[in-house]
Amino acid sequence: MSIVRMKKLQLAGLSHEHGALLRSLQRLGCLEIRVTEAPEGYLSPVIGGPDAGFLREQQKDAENALRYLKKYAYEKTGLFPEKELISEADFFADIRSEAVRAVGSVLEAVQSLGQRQDERASLTAQRDSLRLWEELPVPVETRETRSSRVYIGSVASQHTPEEVEAAAEAAGLTCGVRAGGRNRERQGILAVCLRADEEAFSSLLRDFGYEAAPVSALRGTAAENIARLEEEAALAGRDEEEALAYLKECGAHRRLIKLWYDRLSLEIDAAEAKGKLLFTDRAFALTGWVDEPHVPALEKLLRQYCCAWELSDPKEDDVVPIRLENNALTRPLNMVTEMYSLPDYRNVDPNPLIAPFFCVFFGMMFNDLGYGLVFIVLSLIVQKKFRLQRGLKNLMQLMLECGVTTAIFGLLTGSFFGDAVTQIAALFGREASLPALLRPMENPLQILIISLALGVVQIIFGMGVKAYILIRDGHPWDALMDVGSWWLLFAGVAVGALGGTWLVALAGVLALLLTQGRAKPTLIGKLVGGLASLYDITSYFSDVLSYSRIMALMLAGGIVASIVNILGGLFGNIFVFIPIFIVGHVFNIGINVIGTYVHAARLQYLEFFGKFYADGGKAFRPLEARTKYFDIVKEEVNNA
Repeated sequence: MSIVRMKKLQLAGLSHEHGALLRSLQRLGCLEIRVTEAPEGYLSPVIGGPDAGFLREQQKDAENALRYLKKYAYEKTGLFPEKELISEADFFADIRSEAVRAVGSVLEAVQSLGQRQDERASLTAQRDSLRLWEELPVPVETRETRSSRVYIGSVASQHTPEEVEAAAEAAGLTCGVRAGGRNRERQGILAVCLRADEEAFSSLLRDFGYEAAPVSALRGTAAENIARLEEEAALAGRDEEEALAYLKECGAHRRLIKLWYDRLSLEIDAAEAKGKLLFTDRAFALTGWVDEPHVPALEKLLRQYCCAWELSDPKEDDVVPIRLENNALTRPLNMVTEMYSLPDYRNVDPNPLIAPFFCVFFGMMFNDLGYGLVFIVLSLIVQKKFRLQRGLKNLMQLMLECGVTTAIFGLLTGSFFGDAVTQIAALFGREASLPALLRPMENPLQILIISLALGVVQIIFGMGVKAYILIRDGHPWDALMDVGSWWLLFAGVAVGALGGTWLVALAGVLALLLTQGRAKPTLIGKLVGGLASLYDITSYFSDVLSYSRIMALMLAGGIVASIVNILGGLFGNIFVFIPIFIVGHVFNIGINVIGTYVHAARLQYLEFFGKFYADGGKAFRPLEARTKYFDIVKEEVNNA
């Protein structure tokens, strides 16, 4: 349970071997390649590596093809999809041409489907646009006769053909108006007027919101055109169905395209890694970091190539990547630590330090036997049924650990889905309750004292971690003065508060006054610095008070659970109680689990980490086979 030690690799090799070496390193998966800087005066380097843009475009096409297959050739997957196990021989088999064809087939089919859908939509829209004139017997291209002007169009729906005809007669115009179809916005009409009245009649129609029918390219009656468009739309619909059927058949390519996607991921990573190397005509240089446990395997691999290398310990100014090595109990806390920031390489692994505190705080805030059992059972079922990846596996394991502490505190407080035992017993005319050592609702002050006491313990422990780091790094006197002085003050305050002498506390104050300004160059500065350090007492007091949130969430969750049970029991019927009970407690778990996680993590980030933690570490990301759909069963790496 520690930060894994790292070694810096500097390597020079023959240019023609760089590709094979990178592939072998990727399969081994233990070396993080960094940008190699040219030794001044020795090399005129050329940055290696092809443009990975083309590979990314290919991967984007594969991703789109899989997305379309998910839509049009749906394949049922579980809640937590598992990666397929595959041998290296099968994974690295030559599938390039076949996979490119499969991706192209899917994308072309989707494009064809889109065209068919657009065509059918356009034909349907044209058909619908003619509905207003479907009943009119006149060909839509008719514009005039020898003595008259013909208008095929529509007016605003609040007007009728009779109104138009009456207005024309009132204006002394000779015309006839026939009604067509009608919708919410428009009223179709067929109007005829004498040529002599054309200008005046056109002006009158504009007053009624007249719009000409969109039929400039059509011939024949509206009904004839509607029939033709319906036939063409039906034909396009059949073509669309054929395209959909072909896309479903393309579902057979899904595995191949997934494999191609993962292969491209490796090629992109290798191309980017190559871009960090330096090249001359005949040689290349590589710089990277390897974790100490993999040094023997790396050296064994490098001996298979014509290259020279050196492994060295990190220097003070090196930016060293971080890899945390934890056991099964503390590994899930990676997700808590990584949400904040990884530690500096020269700090300590925080996971085993926060594990007991985080789980205890979470359990106190939830404090319910029923909720704890739900977490435990759900976590065990998911972990047994699914082969989880790292993130989900850590989440389920953390849920299990927090479920245990939640159940324990539920036993201590006599809480089983709140006061469900009492409420259910009352439905049957009986009295019952679970025994309890702690009663948060009846004695919140007791819970507050326990919460603050736990805060004091964690803060003192955090200061102890700081002392350990200082001693480890060869600064025992700094540990004594920066941590020991505060401990002396805290011990003195505790002794004085319990009725003892305050001399110990005074000794702690004097120790702070004399030591905390020691970095200042002048005597006045040292005394002022020591005096200013006493102000940090308020910071420690504020930190301790922050742990009162444990009590607050403990009470909040219990109150909501009790309200749910009371609502269910109002009707005095167990069959009404059960659905209210289930929905209410699912809701309570849902709204409280996020808040509990956040507040438990906050106590680690601010109150605990603030005492010793140096953050800013960058995660160790070796060149490896990072895949999305397949897990490669590794074989021995060689340069064959």
